Amino acid sequence: METGLGGLGSAGAGPREAGWTAALSPGTRVGPPRDTSRCRPPVGARPRAICPRFREPGDLLSSLVRVWQALKGNRASREEKPHKRPAAWHPARAEIAAETGSPDGWPALPLQRILEARAAPQPAVRAHTRCPPGGLLLIWKPLSVHPSDSVCLILLHPAVWLSARLSVCGPRLVAHLSCHPSAHLVRSAARLPVHLPVGRLRAHLPALPPGHRAMAQGRGAALSLALLGLALALAIIVPAVVVSRHRVHCGPQAFAHAAVAADSKTCSDIGRAILLQRGSPVDAAIAALVCTGVVHPQSMGLGGGVIFTIYNATTGKVEVINARETVPSSPIPALLDQCEQAQPLGIGAQWIGVPGELRGYAEAHRRHGRLPWEQLFTPTIALLRGGFRVPNILASFLHSPFLRPSLTESSLRQLFFNGTEPLRSQDPLPWPMLAATLETVATEGAEALYTGRLGQLLLEDIAKEGSRLTLQDLASFQPEVADALAMPLGDYTLYSPPPPAGGAILSFVLNVLKGFNFSAESVAGLEGRVNLYHHLVETLKFAGGQRWRLWDPRSHPEVQNTSQDLLGEALAQHIRQQMDARGDHPLDHYSLAGAWTHRMGTAHVSVLGEDGSAVAATSTINTPFGAMVYSPRTGILLNNELLDLCWRHSQGSRATPEPVPGERPPSSMVPSILVSAARGTKLVIGGAGGELIISAVAQAIMNKLWLGFDLQAAIKAPILHVDSKGQVEFEPSFSQEVQKGLQDRGQEQSKRPFFLNVVQAVSQDGACVHAVADPRKGGEPSGY
Repeated sequence: METGLGGLGSAGAGPREAGWTAALSPGTRVGPPRDTSRCRPPVGARPRAICPRFREPGDLLSSLVRVWQALKGNRASREEKPHKRPAAWHPARAEIAAETGSPDGWPALPLQRILEARAAPQPAVRAHTRCPPGGLLLIWKPLSVHPSDSVCLILLHPAVWLSARLSVCGPRLVAHLSCHPSAHLVRSAARLPVHLPVGRLRAHLPALPPGHRAMAQGRGAALSLALLGLALALAIIVPAVVVSRHRVHCGPQAFAHAAVAADSKTCSDIGRAILLQRGSPVDAAIAALVCTGVVHPQSMGLGGGVIFTIYNATTGKVEVINARETVPSSPIPALLDQCEQAQPLGIGAQWIGVPGELRGYAEAHRRHGRLPWEQLFTPTIALLRGGFRVPNILASFLHSPFLRPSLTESSLRQLFFNGTEPLRSQDPLPWPMLAATLETVATEGAEALYTGRLGQLLLEDIAKEGSRLTLQDLASFQPEVADALAMPLGDYTLYSPPPPAGGAILSFVLNVLKGFNFSAESVAGLEGRVNLYHHLVETLKFAGGQRWRLWDPRSHPEVQNTSQDLLGEALAQHIRQQMDARGDHPLDHYSLAGAWTHRMGTAHVSVLGEDGSAVAATSTINTPFGAMVYSPRTGILLNNELLDLCWRHSQGSRATPEPVPGERPPSSMVPSILVSAARGTKLVIGGAGGELIISAVAQAIMNKLWLGFDLQAAIKAPILHVDSKGQVEFEPSFSQEVQKGLQDRGQEQSKRPFFLNVVQAVSQDGACVHAVADPRKGGEPSGY
């Protein structure tokens, strides 16, 4: 049947089809619409398809009027027969969502066909029953939770209010209508951040006479209030629509609200889906990391460790959760005597540190999560159970001539090989034990691995390969929560993780370079570019001489607070004064003490949420495939993080002190967030690639903030790196002219066998959110 709101909706449904109704009109029962897909976009829909558009400001206003008129038309029937309130009444909820011929492929549906009312699943509950009109009063106040949301409260009757929430969504306007009883609204107002005291809100609610039968006093008063309310509504809605129609269009490579940048499209999409489910940025980061441990197991996984840098837009606070692996209680005696022969891969169970990944997720979720823990694992479990195939990047690692001989002799052969041959791209990759482990963790929590049966199975498996980890090691592991390092950088503040992570070194590099005032104009010519990269190379040499400050201060009190010097202007100015036009100074000029070999690995995820909160998270099992030790009963690959103790040298010495139980090895990981309150912008950034991380992230920030590159160009630009011998390594596509200029200045060059530098970043510039996942690893961001 046709309903009373200009043909809204469809026929009513029987008592067993409760839950949906097609319109607010007399005689329409709660029942499902014929095609609910036309009313709500499916999960994973393109972002613009969920942002309704109104062609004219009058569209929304006329819809509100039609709702009010339809409700007013019920007055006579109520006066003839008093309404009996249902025993279990729930507020009906109406949503206006209009999509008018967008290029996204969604059908152009008239506004009247998409107006819906939802009620709780009560058979035969009529949507109009608790919205009798008697008077009309409009109160409007903005919500503090989001600057583009407004709330219109329309008094339809002394017992009932209609609220309309308006949301600006990119260039479009969304309106949500809800019908509330007065008492319900007052109780809710006590919890909502509406800028109107609850006492004043109560004052607008007329007293309710006995029997709920009080009506408005006369048609004249009702009409006057109605006109007043509609006039106020027009004053609110028209400017909102005009503003929405003139919002900046961000373009195909940017998003209007939020974004996730992981090093695979699959995992970026999973993070985006979590945000669309109203998950927090931390929820999205965890879900994307769980996924990345499956898609790129050579880089990270549950057998490794993670560092989160988390920005809370509400409080403005930035904190770091360091869940990197730790030295076990009984490490192999004289372990560091094996450093030289263990390089570069560090294969073997003796290098396994106590995994911290899952406890890190749990702590981050406890402090900042919004969705249920289990919901963060469901997408990746479905990925594994749904016929998972070998990704291209994983296949390239499996077939690497550098890695393949070691993989062939390791326990990973049972997972990644088909007989004597490694799996190829798109080959089926059955991994049922990891799926089962994730299911257990999802339902039982992280403690299933640290104090439960999963941990016991893991330890029994790796003990067969020589591991000395114990249940006590797992049970005693705790993530460290600390304030982020904060360093002014022009209009920005750079927030990064303190030691033993690499944030202090990254801050030092950028602090020194900012004093030279490089800009797009200063590097326009070849000589300017050579001068820029000469000073960058010299700064990276001095930074290498400061790495001793990255010792774990909890285990080595002698380095407590020494990292703060790296953030100060005094040291930065001193370093600038040590530089000249030449790059052929001896190593002791830079305090470079000794060689370390090529290290590579890790994965990074950057997330920026709709409310402006952000997460940068870097995770690792250290070198590719970690220790190459596999637990077949849990599906977990183990790290070789203790190998990083090999480059832990005292200042001016090549000696490597013995590891301390519970110590976290020094790290180049720098999940960072830059915030500019003056500009209203943010940059959420981090990288993968072992020792290349600081070089790659510093150059991406330099390109973006000082040289005028857009975010994609800033990350794609080829980098250089300085090794521990002070030699400069160039990414293959680096400018030959600049290389020649640096050579003329005395910079010694070296060939690096491979570059595995990968940077993921999300930036907010004005109304738009830009996200880039480094194409070097085939990544792609996702957002809405």
